[in-house]
Amino acid sequence: MLLALDVGNTNVTVGAFEGERLRDQWRHETRCFSAPALLSAARKRRVRVTAAIYGSVVPELGGEVRKALRSFGVPSVGIGPRSALGMRLLVERPGQVGADRILNAVAAAELYGAPAVVVDFGTATTFDCISGRGDYLGGAILPGPNMAAQALAEKTAKLPLVQVRRPRRVIGRETVECIEAGLYYGYLGMIEKVLTLTKQELRQSGETGRVRAIATGGLSALFLRDLRGFIHAPDLTLQGLRLSYERLRRRGAAARGSFQ
Repeated sequence: MLLALDVGNTNVTVGAFEGERLRDQWRHETRCFSAPALLSAARKRRVRVTAAIYGSVVPELGGEVRKALRSFGVPSVGIGPRSALGMRLLVERPGQVGADRILNAVAAAELYGAPAVVVDFGTATTFDCISGRGDYLGGAILPGPNMAAQALAEKTAKLPLVQVRRPRRVIGRETVECIEAGLYYGYLGMIEKVLTLTKQELRQSGETGRVRAIATGGLSALFLRDLRGFIHAPDLTLQGLRLSYERLRRRGAAARGSFQ
């Protein structure tokens, strides 16, 4: 069984794979993540780990993640911009590309085809573009809706912190409704505009055929109520970890010392 860890800014999402099947999935708050917590959760779920892989966007948690995976006594590997995944990173600074964006691109191209744009509704909302040849082309990064809600509450004297949800109307009748409407419908507009321009640039650069739009991340289901033409892939990053592990094994990465 392969244990896959997607270490994000808000949550560490854990998936347990039996072959291609995601048998179990759970989360830990990133700020509370620890090796004992992961080991305890896996034991409660009777997850018998034979190998592990992780991708992290939280550098300071790297030591704890590696410690946690070593506690299972199995080979483990971390994914980053230099991982031999067979995907070229055609950006100016490949070393700055987050592991989650690489993993989403790997999974999108292999599972759904390319050219494609992945929109990940996480702590930040990211757009990632994959060419028809399977190369990573870059994208865009926006503050996520929850981050925007928190910023409004922290940077103003009278605005409260609200939950991001789909409001009944755009014209709010009181403060909470006004914030809910601005967050939800404002983000819908941003997503639609950035996606439209992204697809235009892909076509102008010579990409042909249908550009697939793939949505993932914790808030994707909420916003897809009003967004059309998306493939919903809530487990895309975990699938990217599984596929990356398979690619590294096929390429003999273990023999070259990529596994820890």
